[in-house]
Amino acid sequence: MSELPIAEDEFKESREAALAAAELARDPDTFKEAFEAFRASDGERFRGALERVGLLDRCRLICIFFCRKHCVGVCRRFCPGDPPDVTADEVREFALAYAKLRDDQLKRLVEIMAAEDFQAWEAELKELELTRFCYQVCHLLCAVRCRLHCFELCPPAPLITNVGSIPTPTQVGPQGFGNGPGVPPANVPSPNPPAGVGDHPFGGTPTVKGIFNMPSATQYKLEVADNPGGPYSEIAVPVDGRNYIATFPFVVGVVRSPSGSPDPGWYNVSEIADSDGGPNAIGEKRLLDWPTGTLPDGIYFLRLRVRDGSSERVSSPQMVQTDNTAPPTPVITLELREPNGELRPLKCDQVRRGAGLIRVTVQAVDVNFSRLSVAAQGNSSLSVPVTGVPEGSPPGSPAVPLSKTYNGNTADQGYPVPTSFIWDPWADPRIVPCCYVVRIDIWDRALSSNVWAGGHGNSGWEAIEIGL
Repeated sequence: MSELPIAEDEFKESREAALAAAELARDPDTFKEAFEAFRASDGERFRGALERVGLLDRCRLICIFFCRKHCVGVCRRFCPGDPPDVTADEVREFALAYAKLRDDQLKRLVEIMAAEDFQAWEAELKELELTRFCYQVCHLLCAVRCRLHCFELCPPAPLITNVGSIPTPTQVGPQGFGNGPGVPPANVPSPNPPAGVGDHPFGGTPTVKGIFNMPSATQYKLEVADNPGGPYSEIAVPVDGRNYIATFPFVVGVVRSPSGSPDPGWYNVSEIADSDGGPNAIGEKRLLDWPTGTLPDGIYFLRLRVRDGSSERVSSPQMVQTDNTAPPTPVITLELREPNGELRPLKCDQVRRGAGLIRVTVQAVDVNFSRLSVAAQGNSSLSVPVTGVPEGSPPGSPAVPLSKTYNGNTADQGYPVPTSFIWDPWADPRIVPCCYVVRIDIWDRALSSNVWAGGHGNSGWEAIEIGL
């Protein structure tokens, strides 16, 4: 079967619109209220009905579903009788006739359709000599009417566009982790999971940016909750910025502060600094720097609210994971496994070839594990990665590096339980007789405010002298 000549996103929108309408249909009373509000072009009532059943974020999809179904009935009423046969000549004649229409004539037809004024529609088509093409004109313009109508009923919601240098619509995943490249790219590199880079939780004080999608907005508020349904609490912190002036000193530092009680957390759009997008409601704005350390590490949802004095709009919840905690101190223990199988603790001990092999036991864990290294560090900057055979492996099993990364598996936490390896240092030509610190280092994937700086880290070690 040949591939269908239709874009996947068209399938997706059609399917998602039907699924959203079906979910609304589970509540017959709300479904009826929403449809009546749609017919009445009452946006506040339409959105209110959807919000009560948790479907406001699918407002446009449900509107499109209603409107396309409505178009079927409208065109049957506007164009009684059977539609004409579609032939090459009929389509050619329609194309020539439709192409002659001016924008104002098309707009007039859409307005008549919106008013469902059948007599005016009939008269307008007759004047434009388009009566025999009624069905074609109706279906084309009803699609236009749907886009306009659904924009009016479901105006674009405010949008959180960036957290900690990471663009949210495309680069913050379903688990709330962010992936580079950052904005600017130097802040956070592109993902490199084999090196432990990617799937970043947010730490420190990440900058949050957003778009109001409300040209009349006079105030905004950023809120946070530990689940998408709330309750939400305002993030109320002073926001430093810079205004640019034409005379010396040319740059002036300014601070905008949120409102206090009884309606706290609102910032005035007129006070947004030039450096943060300017004192208007157009374009992306730096909203504030979020002090994530005031909350326990975990999953949170951010929400942007904007208002203009008469109406208010709310963004969809934006999930983010936070992490401000370094990994616990990793533990490493060394034991000599003698030829008879006996184990003897090694702490600052001397070991010689033939005395046995070294059992290395490590435990290093972090819920947002990035990478860890295990190395024997001697004098003159000598550092040799430790390799060993996992304890319990079949005889003859190869040695493997103890160092590892999460490599894209966000469930990997490092070595969450003590894990032992048998290390033969004399099999590694890089090991020379010397005193060594056998060291384990672990890091997480957390961003430091708006920058990837390697994550939080911690270390543990044991000392040993290796001789020949």
